[in-house]
Amino acid sequence: MLAIVLGATLIPLNSTMIAVALPAIGETFQANHGDLTLWLVTSYLLVNIILQSPAGKLGDMLGRRRAFGIGVGIFAVGVLMAIFIPLLSAVAISRMMMATGGALIIPNAMALLRIIVAEERRSRVFGYFSAMMGASAAIGPLVGGFLIDLFGWKSIFLVNLPILLVSWVLVRAKMSSEFDPEQSQSEKSHFDFAGIGLLAFSLGILVIGMKFDGYWPFASILFCGLGLYYFTRWERKTADPLIDLRLFRNVPFVVGGSIVGLHNLGMYALLFQLPFWLKESYHLEPLAIGQVLLSMTLFMVIFSFLGGRIAERIGSRATILCGVIAGLIGMIILFLTAGSVSLSWMFFALAWVGGGIGIVSGPTQSEAMSVIPPSQSGVAAGVLSTMRYLGGVIGITIISTILSSTNSTQMLMQNKLCFGIYVGAYFLALLLALKLSKQAEVTHQ
Repeated sequence: MLAIVLGATLIPLNSTMIAVALPAIGETFQANHGDLTLWLVTSYLLVNIILQSPAGKLGDMLGRRRAFGIGVGIFAVGVLMAIFIPLLSAVAISRMMMATGGALIIPNAMALLRIIVAEERRSRVFGYFSAMMGASAAIGPLVGGFLIDLFGWKSIFLVNLPILLVSWVLVRAKMSSEFDPEQSQSEKSHFDFAGIGLLAFSLGILVIGMKFDGYWPFASILFCGLGLYYFTRWERKTADPLIDLRLFRNVPFVVGGSIVGLHNLGMYALLFQLPFWLKESYHLEPLAIGQVLLSMTLFMVIFSFLGGRIAERIGSRATILCGVIAGLIGMIILFLTAGSVSLSWMFFALAWVGGGIGIVSGPTQSEAMSVIPPSQSGVAAGVLSTMRYLGGVIGITIISTILSSTNSTQMLMQNKLCFGIYVGAYFLALLLALKLSKQAEVTHQ
């Protein structure tokens, strides 16, 4: 289990660690910030979003352990390219390769956990998994800054290699093919290249279109909808679909994935919004900003570990409901106290938000994965990962679209608008959690 978590935590770590390396990479290659963000940050997220579901399907076909190992190998090749080829284009390709490897690692890591962990321990284990994933994303800039100050920007790539090696060796040594009971059946499947093309077009144009001003976001939503329409039509008629659309008839799976996506929307948006807000409104230094954000990330990690234990006592669905309510309370406090002279309310609110996200993460993923047959655990985990990444990208897009003013009054209104959107997202998550609880009552009766 340690091997699985070690490999998986590298993906969110590298999604945020690169942020502090952009100025140094720009100096090395004489590149501007916009180009660096597009080729090294957006491309990483985009490839991850597009390939999550296909990578999960590949795991169901080849075996999850084998797909996990292939992902580790591709990730390592990408790391080596960035270290040894002195070209910006090579670094950009390396980031896409790392994202490709990461797309193979995460859904197959979740699928392996679904298979090897007993049902009664699943909420706790997924809570640990979520805690490590959240913590690695949160500490990425801190770790990156420390490494760059000591060893230069290439060190943020080099640090991945020993962890990848340990993860690969442990998975090979500790897990045999017996953890893939459906593998022999799945190997007869054919890969749905038309499906992956339509899915890539739909998700890709949505993410890229959101990066531009004017009518582009609306056009991207329209084309994404058209693409998904033709994708679903194709998936219904093809003999071996990329995603079995019957998954979306499964209420716990859809509700669980939606709650994860909505919570990720709020978490990632806050991580990128608050540093600017705290610097401009409260004139805080980076260390103080980090301490404010720590009130969210620390509670998120602590309650991710506790969420599984709570679920074992009161049930997964009751735990999810409690966590969603806690997160919603935190977001409401942020909205109502924005612009307050005292930072104490923000510490208090972020603690509620972080605690709520932490409580929800493990039981939600456990609930969603537990209703899926083992033979479909890879593709189901891929869909969940796609929903998680989409939530984060949408959250970042919201703040990049709304936050534009340097005028203090307008800045306050824009930040309050963002907080209001997060309240709406978490309220929707609450409605979904209530639906999940009501369904549990009906099933029990």
